[in-house]
Amino acid sequence: MHERSQRFPVSEISVKWQSAAQVAAAFVMKLPRKETNPIVEMLNQTPIWSGLSTQDLHSIVRSAKDRRYDAGQAIVKKDESGVGFYLILDGTVEVKSGETLLTKLGRGQFFGEMTVIDDEPRSADVIAVEPSRCLVLTPWAFEALVSNHPKIALKMLRELVRRLRDTDKALSE
Repeated sequence: MHERSQRFPVSEISVKWQSAAQVAAAFVMKLPRKETNPIVEMLNQTPIWSGLSTQDLHSIVRSAKDRRYDAGQAIVKKDESGVGFYLILDGTVEVKSGETLLTKLGRGQFFGEMTVIDDEPRSADVIAVEPSRCLVLTPWAFEALVSNHPKIALKMLRELVRRLRDTDKALSE
């Protein structure tokens, strides 16, 4: 037994164990991180959601649906009940009131943010100019989302107030 202790002293075993643990830790640290969800990155660059935690952004993505639209297809129609908030992932859309073009929106821009709050009819038509893909958040999904993540609602309210102030300023000039 004494001979075995000399061949494998406790201190040597401890050193070997620590070395193995350090090697394992170094290996794990060198493994590539899971790729960040590109939709989460886009949400973080969208004024209405920027600055939220990664956890909040992932919650938004999990609560929303991915929808595709053909060129010329109406996404929403004026005076109809709204389905929710739309974030344009790919493509271009036109926002129109009658024949009047109000604006064009593209990747990373959004529309329908008022509908998730007040469920009023749409104030304009939105038509896909080219094949487009949108992340869609329904009012009921939004309600569940903000119940569990109140910072999402606060961030959205701040952006809506900013837009309202910009509109007030433009109308008063």
